[in-house]
Amino acid sequence: MSNVVVTLGGVSFQDFEVPEKISFGGTQRLAVQELIGGGRVVDALGEDDGEIAFAGIFAGGDAAQRAQTLDTARAAGAVLALFWDQYFYNVVIAEFAADYRKPWWIPFALRCVVASDPLLDAGTDTPASYLVSNDLAVVTSLLGQAGISLVGLSHPTQAGLAAAQSVITSAIASTGAALNTQVGALSSATDAASGIAAMNQLTAASGALAALSGMSGYVGRATSNLASELV
Repeated sequence: MSNVVVTLGGVSFQDFEVPEKISFGGTQRLAVQELIGGGRVVDALGEDDGEIAFAGIFAGGDAAQRAQTLDTARAAGAVLALFWDQYFYNVVIAEFAADYRKPWWIPFALRCVVASDPLLDAGTDTPASYLVSNDLAVVTSLLGQAGISLVGLSHPTQAGLAAAQSVITSAIASTGAALNTQVGALSSATDAASGIAAMNQLTAASGALAALSGMSGYVGRATSNLASELV
C-alpha cells in the first residue's frame, strides 16, 4: 500500500508510514425464522459496520504534532473523515495508542468506529459530483503537507482541475529536485549537525512528494468523474 495516501481527520500518512493493511467490513443484521420442515425465512435488517483498525508510524519533524492531533480527536470523540484509495468513511476514534520513541519516530495503532458511510448512504448510483467532491476533499487535506496552494477546488471545472494538475506536476518536479539535492547533502555531510539537517530536509521533501503524488491521482480521478457528469 506504499503508493496509497491514507488521511484521517486531516492527518496524512505516506510512504513507509502507510499501514501494511487496513481492516474494515462488518456484518448484516439478520432475523432468521426457522420453519417446520427445515425451511427458514431470513429478513435483512440492515448493515452493521465493524471497526476499522490499522497501525503505522508517524515519522518526520511533525510526528509528535500529528500523534497529538489524533489523540486529542480521540479524547474529544470527534467525527473524522477517513480516506484511502477509493474508500471514504466518517469515523470516531475508539482507541489510539502511540509508542513515543523519538520526536520524529512514533509507532501507533488505532481503532475507529464507523459513524457513517457516505458512499453507501448515497446509494449504488453515486452521483459523479459527489465522487468529485470527496476526491477534492482529500486533495485539500493534503495541501499543507504538500506545501502548495490551489484555487478553484470548491467549485471545480475542467479548466480549474487542469490548472490544479499543472501546479501539482510542477511542484512534483521541483520537490523531486530538492529531494535529490538533500540526498547529495546527506551523503557528503562531514559532521553530525549537517547530517541531521540534511535528514530533516530529506524527510520533509519526501513527505511533500508523497502528498503531491497522492494529490495528482485524486485530481486525475476527479477530472474523469467530472467529465462523465458533463456528458
